[in-house]
Amino acid sequence: MAIPSRIIEEIYAKELKAEDYYSVYGKESIELALDELKNSNIQILNKYSVENMHEAVQAKLSGTVSEVKSSKKNNFKMFKIASYAAAAVFVAAIALPAGLTSIKSKTAHSTERTKGSISVSDEASNLILYRQKGNEIQALLNGSTAAQGDVIQITYTAGRNNYGVIFSVDGNGSITRHFPANSWNAEVLKHGTDEIPLDFSYELDDAPDYECFIMVSSKQEFSLEDITKKLKEPTNIEYIQALKYLPKKTEAISFVLEK
Repeated sequence: MAIPSRIIEEIYAKELKAEDYYSVYGKESIELALDELKNSNIQILNKYSVENMHEAVQAKLSGTVSEVKSSKKNNFKMFKIASYAAAAVFVAAIALPAGLTSIKSKTAHSTERTKGSISVSDEASNLILYRQKGNEIQALLNGSTAAQGDVIQITYTAGRNNYGVIFSVDGNGSITRHFPANSWNAEVLKHGTDEIPLDFSYELDDAPDYECFIMVSSKQEFSLEDITKKLKEPTNIEYIQALKYLPKKTEAISFVLEK
């Protein structure tokens, strides 16, 4: 009897107990299916490693970035925004393996959402972060510790909003835009029950203290073109998280990684 992929993924994610299904599908069959899923995830991660995706990153950035500089480590190009140098290197998006879908909704959200009759379209937009650690993808919590070289994948849910901008500020006061790729004008958010991953992951540099990711969203179009002027204390994490420098009639959520 074929084992439904959903069951294997939920066992892999530790949401179901494998032994509860031994009598139905057989212990050997379940263990074999789990091994196949694990090996598939490893192959995906190897295929999309930072080193192997150098050319893809260069192709993505070419023609869209007016000011760049090279990283000595991997020779990747980097965004520069206004007078602030980009805080880290953009790399090819992490391939989130099967089995993470359920982990996302339960452990990775930056704030708790009220459960019950509230539909997805009534919820606020949300920002979720993952880290590639060797052959594993880890769902991060707001306030998690990170370090230089960590590869971070950003995903979001649009909720009740239609337009959004995602950026980050690090301990040096450097501002890096993540979404959209080449403008501070809010871009249309994709809606759905699943999280939407950004096209590129983000490799942390040696900036001290923290990396604060911020998603600004609204039902209406807006712009953050003046963010470098509005954000007057770019190295004060309490000021950054207060979010008072953002446009009126927008909603925002922050996600901090401590360093």
